[in-house]
Amino acid sequence: MSRRSCLLDSVRWRAVGWTEMGLSQDDAARRLNVSRSVVQRLWDQYQSEDSVSRRHVSGRPRVTTPSEDCFLALSTRRRRSTTVPQSSLQTTL
Repeated sequence: MSRRSCLLDSVRWRAVGWTEMGLSQDDAARRLNVSRSVVQRLWDQYQSEDSVSRRHVSGRPRVTTPSEDCFLALSTRRRRSTTVPQSSLQTTL
């Protein structure tokens, strides 16, 4: 299974710039080591919105940081009898 990662804004603008200069979307995708559909979506977004920045993602905002998530997972593995309210008290202190 492939892992999706976000392109930096500078890389997004580079892809659009290459396409504006006349480089094909295939060549731009090869240079960036991404799929051609990624460059095509960036180009379409640039044509319609005049921007290639990431769109706002809806959903609930994160409450914990990735390091806190790691700590929670580790502490629950160490103390299996701990309940959720007890572990939440540990992290807030």
